[in-house]
Amino acid sequence: MHHIVTIARNMRCALLAATIAAVASLSPAGTALVSPAQAASNIKVVVNDQAITTLDVQSRARLLQLAMHLSPGAAAKAAQDELIDEQVRLQEGARRGVVVSEDAVVAALTSIASRSKMTLPQFERALGQGGVPIKTFKDRIRAQMVWGRIIRAKIQQDLKAESADLIQQMRNREKNADAVTASDYMLQRVVFAVQRSASPADVNRRKAEAEALRGKFRNCSEGLALAKGLREVAIVNIGRKLASEVPPGLKDELEKTIEGHLTPPQRSELGFEMYAVCSKIEVTGEAAVAAGLDAEALDKRGEETSKKLTQELRQKANIIYR
Repeated sequence: MHHIVTIARNMRCALLAATIAAVASLSPAGTALVSPAQAASNIKVVVNDQAITTLDVQSRARLLQLAMHLSPGAAAKAAQDELIDEQVRLQEGARRGVVVSEDAVVAALTSIASRSKMTLPQFERALGQGGVPIKTFKDRIRAQMVWGRIIRAKIQQDLKAESADLIQQMRNREKNADAVTASDYMLQRVVFAVQRSASPADVNRRKAEAEALRGKFRNCSEGLALAKGLREVAIVNIGRKLASEVPPGLKDELEKTIEGHLTPPQRSELGFEMYAVCSKIEVTGEAAVAAGLDAEALDKRGEETSKKLTQELRQKANIIYR
């Protein structure tokens, strides 16, 4: 599902963006602030027989300092917590058979470097100047990729179970499951711009122009082409929307609008807005329930699922602090 892929991607975007900004501010040439050869490498934490060393914590802390501007003490604590989270997540990935190849990690790093307007070698040197070994960054990316796949699978599993439960409830209430329906729309928004300083006469004239287009609009192919030729008219591709994803007022108008036509013009901050219903599909029964569940649930699931599953894994793990 596209939404589930988006969830997993968004889970790692915020800190990654901050890291890119921090690294981009460094010169690709320079002397590392922390020398791995000089750093202590004693065991700091053991997670299910997997050691986290003081060097691991120091390197990750420096990365977090660069990305989040934390104090050394706060960065060290955050780094240790993050590394423990990563260990339980990676171990869960190994248990599930989730594998991220070295090529996939390098491809991700190359993409990140390009966003910083650097080649991968330049990016590695810039990280080194900031006191962050490239291995630290690679380990973090690998862990995020593994965890993203686990979360996607977990969300799909949970939604499938909930969908089945809702369908059963529906069957218990309804003699005929096909009595439940939902609409699936392909929409384009058409905006007739109105200046804030416009006189009442100008406002009325723009509304009349919008109504005139609505009267001529018979299909999206020709109608949108006609709209593009009008003065100060913007067209915004809304794309596919389920009825459950649109506001109640608009939902009522969409239900009354014939496919290939426009909804009545509504006043907004921008001017007068109408929605072109380029396609309208009615789905029934189980498909309607499953579609509604996906639309309402997916955007809220990623962060909650990640937090809950990580807590469960930490509680089950044997974590020893040295």
